[in-house]
Amino acid sequence: MEARVDELQGRLEQFSLQRIQELADGERLARRLQNIVDLLPGGVVVIDGHGRVREANPAARELLGEPLVGALWRDVIARCFAPRKDDGHEISLRNGRRVSLATRSLEAEPGQLVMLQDMTETRLLQEQLARHERLSSLGRMVASLAHQVRTPLSAALLYAGHLSERPLPFEQQQRFALRIKERLQELEHQVRDMLVFARGELPLSDRLAPRELFDALRAAADSHIEGLQVRWQCDARGGELLCNRDTLVGAILNLVNNAVQAGGPQVRLKIHLVRRGDTLRLTVSDSGPGIEPAVLARLGEAFFTTKTAGTGLGLAVVKAVARAHRGELLLRSRVGRGTCAILELPLILAAEGVQEYA
Repeated sequence: MEARVDELQGRLEQFSLQRIQELADGERLARRLQNIVDLLPGGVVVIDGHGRVREANPAARELLGEPLVGALWRDVIARCFAPRKDDGHEISLRNGRRVSLATRSLEAEPGQLVMLQDMTETRLLQEQLARHERLSSLGRMVASLAHQVRTPLSAALLYAGHLSERPLPFEQQQRFALRIKERLQELEHQVRDMLVFARGELPLSDRLAPRELFDALRAAADSHIEGLQVRWQCDARGGELLCNRDTLVGAILNLVNNAVQAGGPQVRLKIHLVRRGDTLRLTVSDSGPGIEPAVLARLGEAFFTTKTAGTGLGLAVVKAVARAHRGELLLRSRVGRGTCAILELPLILAAEGVQEYA
């Protein structure tokens, strides 16, 4: 009996030592993980099931200030966050910083893990880089503008001269006046493209539902696609687009005009608007001859064009407008099968998302 007791006591001591070692290992692991979290450049906030901040690393405390640990998360939101119309997928803070937010539920207990990434310097660097690229293209832009403006301006002056030389029948006056108007509209379009490319940034003061953008584009495109086979399709529901309405519609019209010019009078077009999660995707597809891979790789470069006339800024302007809207332009093509231009734009969800974390 005593031997059995001694055996059990030995096992118990061994188990106790093993548990003590496991606890020590767990504590060392917890300290290492805490050190890693403290050294992370992004902010990490742990919120319990009652909506109260239980933990926050130094980066989070620097971004959001004190008091933080122990405070209700909704009070932190009211004190620190100041969403603006142009935030998009990022959120402005009252201290002027801009952060991106991501959340994840805690697996072992009620609550959430909130991760904050300071995007302020990144955005400034991106804007400075874009400004530098635009300035480096300034010389070519001025030369191209002078050349491209001269042709429609000379034509407009010629028609104006005809109107002033001698009395003309009313029908001929109307024809010359229409030609002058067309040339001036061409000038206005070229100057607008130049300004968008040179400026880069746009005031995003309009809020549009996807259907509103679709309807505005369809109305603006009517005169550009008259007599062509065009399939319009809108499968986007919900969300809002923070945008510059006129500039965005004009950029999409550039894509439509490119498709028409590439495919000729027999071209078939499909213009499709669809929502993919938090992204609005607009595609302009044509049944034209397609584009060689070597040429496709260069499309969108400023002043690169395969046409005998033109500034080579059409797609560069679309790319600039996409960037200004925090979006992206993608081009896909197969020789003999046609080309598809894809414009992806973020929907406004950030301002609503702040409240979801309360």
